[in-house]
Order: sequence, then structure tokens, then C-alpha cells
Amino acid sequence: MRHWIHVLFLFTAIYPAHAVESLASGPITLDQVVINVLEHNPQLGINDYEARALAARIRRAQQGTPFRINLDMQNFAGSGAYGRADRVETTLSLAKVLELGGKPSFRGNVAKQQANLLQNKQDSKRLDLLAGVTDQFMHVAVDQYRLNIAKEKLKLFQHTLEIVTKRVKSGRSHVAEQRRVTVAVARAEIELEHAEHELATSRLKLTSSWGETKPQFSSVSAKLFVLPSVQPFEQLETLLVNNPGLTRFATEERLARARLRLAEAQRTPDLELSGGFRYLNERKDGALVISVSMPFGSDSRARPHIEEMKSLAQREPLRYEQQRLKLYNSLYGIYQELIHAKTAFETLSQRIIPEAEHAADDYEQGYRRGRFSLLELNEAQRILLEARLEAVMTAANYHLFRIEIERLTGVALRSGEKP
Repeated sequence: MRHWIHVLFLFTAIYPAHAVESLASGPITLDQVVINVLEHNPQLGINDYEARALAARIRRAQQGTPFRINLDMQNFAGSGAYGRADRVETTLSLAKVLELGGKPSFRGNVAKQQANLLQNKQDSKRLDLLAGVTDQFMHVAVDQYRLNIAKEKLKLFQHTLEIVTKRVKSGRSHVAEQRRVTVAVARAEIELEHAEHELATSRLKLTSSWGETKPQFSSVSAKLFVLPSVQPFEQLETLLVNNPGLTRFATEERLARARLRLAEAQRTPDLELSGGFRYLNERKDGALVISVSMPFGSDSRARPHIEEMKSLAQREPLRYEQQRLKLYNSLYGIYQELIHAKTAFETLSQRIIPEAEHAADDYEQGYRRGRFSLLELNEAQRILLEARLEAVMTAANYHLFRIEIERLTGVALRSGEKP
């Protein structure tokens, strides 16, 4: 888990700020996105202030009881002989409760474990934040490809319209076919406009992750069709201990034990010492005063609290195991989906798309010669376009599954132009 954070902050040491600014108007890489988020995301600033507050809480918890000054006046404003001012006895003393059994140390340890728990939660938020940003980076990359496919679709339909128009003019096709393709061109124009809007929105969402509202980059630099390999499942399973959720449960177990030790320390009664000076006004004399007090029944009063803390401490290992099994099931399912995505992408890119391209060319040539109908040509074109879009979405799913696996295992997200 700590390695995760160190790697992320190492990015800011490797890439100076001016490197990001110099490329602000051009393509942006995932590294540059991560740097912007680490430097400017508001959530990370909130975490810093929470950490400072917890540091102050630890110092407060470790403090002992304060000294107390007491002023005691006796035989004051009484009746008879005690109505005279010279019968007043005044005592000025300094008192302090001595906490025995190591209570300040145990209390400070509880505060430290609470600080560690907050750190675990902040680490988890940081991982979720960066995983979410990487996901949004992928979203922009996909929208860029979808826009290109929408342009390709429009261009293809316009090309088909030219072919149909020539056939209509030569009397080889009915004008209804020309009208049909004209409608298809209009719909493709609508899809292109929608793809442009989708890309603009995803670019803005990515930019807002580092606190800006106007994208300063032209595009994201992502090699979507390069699918990095992932470790075998057996190795990934061993990395689950780095998951922020499991780390948090381990910290909660230590916190429960610290609370139990603090509760057990309550069995030891505290001593209250007081010492001072008493002035006897009637005799004009003075004397020292010392007192010691100790409560009874500390053990019986502490026993219910001890039982409560012991039960909570015994609960934590079970919660840890429950979370581990849940993460294991999630990891296994996502790993299977990742393998399927890779197989599907390889089939699409190596077999389906090449054959669909050849089929679309064959149907176009056949339509020119009158061997195939317009419906058959449109179907071949639809199959090709859908296959290309499916390849984009399948590759994107592979990267998203990989990102989720890295988040589950607490491994640093890959950087650079990939995914």
C-alpha cells in the first residue's frame, strides 16, 4: 500500500510542472493527468488538514491530568462564636490526579491507531480517486475513437450515396434507394454531432478532476489497442493483502486491541494527591495540609467495558476474513472478464474485422455490378462498423478490468501513454 503511494508521488518528482504546461495545448498522457490530480485535486487537500487535526488529537490524548488549585474557606459566616471573621480557616492547595496503570500511554496508542485508520481511509480514497481518474482518461480515449468511427460511418454512407446516385442516374437503381441512403447519411450526421458532444463532456469531466473547468489539452494520448499483460491469478491473489480495505480492517483490529488495553487499565484506581497551606486566622498560625484519596470498586466498574472491548476485538479477525473472501471473489470474477476481453479483442482484430472489411469491399463491388442489393451492401457495412466499435469497447473494457485489478491488489496504476 505504501509502495502505491510512493510511486504516485514519485511522478511529481520526475515530471516538473513546466513539462505539463508546455504540453497543455497538445495531447495529454496519463502521467500528466495523475500529476495534475495529485497537485490540485481538492480531496487531497482535505486529507492534509484531517491529518493535521489527528496529530493534534494524539498530542491531546497523551496529556496527563492537569494540576488544580483549590481555595478552601471554613468557619465562614457562621453563627455565634463562628460569626467572627477571626475564626475563618483558609486553605490554599495544589491537587493532581495521578493516572496509574499506564492510562495516558494507552490513550495515546488508541489515538495513534485512530490516526492510522484515517490514513488507511485516505489512502483508499486516493486510490479510488486515481483509479477513477484513470477510468475517466479511458472514457475520453474511447470517445475519441467513437468520434472517429462516427466520422468514418458518415464518410462511408456519403460514399455509398455517390454510388447509388450514379446508378439512379444511369437507370440501374430506383430513386427510392437514393432516398434511403440520404436518410442514412442524415442519421450519421446526427450520430457524429452526438459523438462530438459526448467527447466534449468527457474531456470536461477529466479536467474537473484537477479543479479546472476548461480543458487545455487537445486529446488524450492512449494506446487503446495495446493490451498489457497481467500477472497470473495465483500471484494476484497474494497481493490482496495490499488492498486498502484489508489494510483498514487490520488497523481496526489493532485499534480494538488498543481500546481493550485502555479498558483493562481502568481496573487500576487513580490517586488524587493534594497539598497546600492552611491559615488559622484566630491564632494567626499556619500549617501544611496533605491529602490522598482513592476510589473503591474500580475493577467492578471497569469489567463491563472490558467485556465490550474484548468482544469487539474478537470480532475484527472475522471481519477481516469476510472482507478477504469478498475481495477474492471480486478479483476472480474480474480476472475472468479480463481474459475474456483479451480473447474477444484478438478475435475481433485478427479475424472478424479483416473479414468484415473484405466482405464490405466485395459487396460494394458486387453492388456496382448489380450482383447484390443495397440492403445487402448496407448490412455488410453495418457489420463492419459494429465490429470496429466492438473492438474499441472490448479493448477499453480490458483496460478498465486491469485498472480495477490493480486497485483491488493495491498495485500502482500503470503510467505513460498506455493504456
